[in-house]
Amino acid sequence: MIKAPEHRRALWQIVLLMLAGTLFWVLAQQGGSSISLFIDHFVNRRLLNWDVPTALFQSVNAIAVMAAGVVLAWLMRPEGSVRSVLRVWLKFSFGLLLMGGGFMLLALNARHGAADGQASMGMMVAGLAMMGFAELFIDPVAMAQITRLNMPGVTGVLTGIYMLATGAVANWLAGVVAQQTTESQISDTAIAAYQHFFAQMGEWTLGCVAVMVIIAFAAACSVGKRRAAAGEITGGGA
Repeated sequence: MIKAPEHRRALWQIVLLMLAGTLFWVLAQQGGSSISLFIDHFVNRRLLNWDVPTALFQSVNAIAVMAAGVVLAWLMRPEGSVRSVLRVWLKFSFGLLLMGGGFMLLALNARHGAADGQASMGMMVAGLAMMGFAELFIDPVAMAQITRLNMPGVTGVLTGIYMLATGAVANWLAGVVAQQTTESQISDTAIAAYQHFFAQMGEWTLGCVAVMVIIAFAAACSVGKRRAAAGEITGGGA
């Protein structure tokens, strides 16, 4: 049976994962607002004498998720206690890293668009694919940790709180963030504002990745020390 201190540590881990998950979905929800506006106004969507509809870019996310199953299956292998803690945080960090990298790629695309007149559709698809791939390392990992806690009467509540945070709260925050790129601000020079916006989102996300990597190794070291101490006590008792 899991002791109370371990429950508390697991709960704190889940709280931190909820915060990181909320941040992720604030960024991911930009796909239907600020990113769609950027595609509609500044991306060259001409393909073989056909203008690709802006809404069709939303399918890039789903395609990226389906194409990444093999990599995800490898990363989700069961591990020992210490490595399991480390891998949970590293998976989340990798998801945020992909999201931040996607935004930095969009910022680079906007920069090229400012110079060439229109942004590249290929770079746009690549950035959106990175963001879609990132989803596989966020919600599945967080939900697995919540169900692994296995506390009667708590698992369902935590699941509901997580869905509320990453759903309603994240959607509201995403709308607040997207107000920086509303339709009323669109002009001939607005592509520079998008470049700044995308770069800012990417920088913030990469900063969070650095913090999460530190947390990952700190948590793994803490688990390792507790296991070592428990082993010494057991050995001494024997």
